[in-house]
Amino acid sequence: MERFKAPPEAIDLHYFLKPRNISSAPKELPSMYCCLGVNPAADGSAYFEYGNIKILGSVSGPTEMKQEGQLTTSFKFAPFASQIRKDGVRDSEEKRLSQLLLSALEPSIALHTFPRGKYQISVLVLDDGGVSSCQAPSACLSAGITCASLALVHAGVQMYDMVVALSSTSLETDSSCNIASFSIAVMPQLAQITMVNSTGLAHGPTLTSSLRAILQGVLEKAKHMHALILSFLSSSLEEDKGSPE
Repeated sequence: MERFKAPPEAIDLHYFLKPRNISSAPKELPSMYCCLGVNPAADGSAYFEYGNIKILGSVSGPTEMKQEGQLTTSFKFAPFASQIRKDGVRDSEEKRLSQLLLSALEPSIALHTFPRGKYQISVLVLDDGGVSSCQAPSACLSAGITCASLALVHAGVQMYDMVVALSSTSLETDSSCNIASFSIAVMPQLAQITMVNSTGLAHGPTLTSSLRAILQGVLEKAKHMHALILSFLSSSLEEDKGSPE
C-alpha cells in the first residue's frame, strides 16, 4: 500500500492547539533527557531532548586520509520535524546550520590527536519542539550542538571540554515577527564561548544590550547544564560497568 504524502502546505492540527508563548528563555533550564549509543552503525551517537526538541546526533571516524585531520558536519531536519511542512526550502538553512555546528564544535576537539583522520558529525532534528519559525533555528541549533558533543564523548574523541549550547530571545520587542533569537555555544570548564549566532531583527543598541544581558547569564546556565550532563555520564558509566557482558 502506497504511503499518503501530505501536501507541502499542510499544517499539523496540534500547531493550532498548542499555546505559543513568545518570550525570553526561562530562568531555569527546561527538562532534559539523553541516551548514548542509540545508533549502532556509528562510532558514537546520542539522543537528546531539550524541552520539546528532540535531536539525534552521530559521529563516524576517524577515517584515514592524506590531508591533515579535519571535521565535517551535517545538520538536517527530518521531514516530520516541523508542524508546518517546509519541503524544498530547508537546503540553505541546513547548510548555514551545518557551518555553525562546525564553528561551535571545532575549538573543543584535539585535532592533533588524529593528524590524518577525518570525523563526520551528523545531527538530525526529529522534532523542533513546535516553537515559532523565528526561534526554531536557534533553539534546534543549540540542542543539536549539545547532542553532537555527547556523541563525540560516546565516540571517545579527545576533547578539551564538552560544548553545551543555549538559546535565548531578545526582550526588546513583544512581536514574534521582530524577535531576535540567539544561540550561544560554551565550553563551561574553560569558560570560553565557541560560537554566537543571532537571527531576527535587532539593530544597534538593541542588539548590544540584548547580547550583553544574555551573556551575563549564559555561562552560569551552561555550567549548571554541564554538571547535569556529567552526572548522567557518570551514572551511565557505572551502569555499563555493572551490567554483565
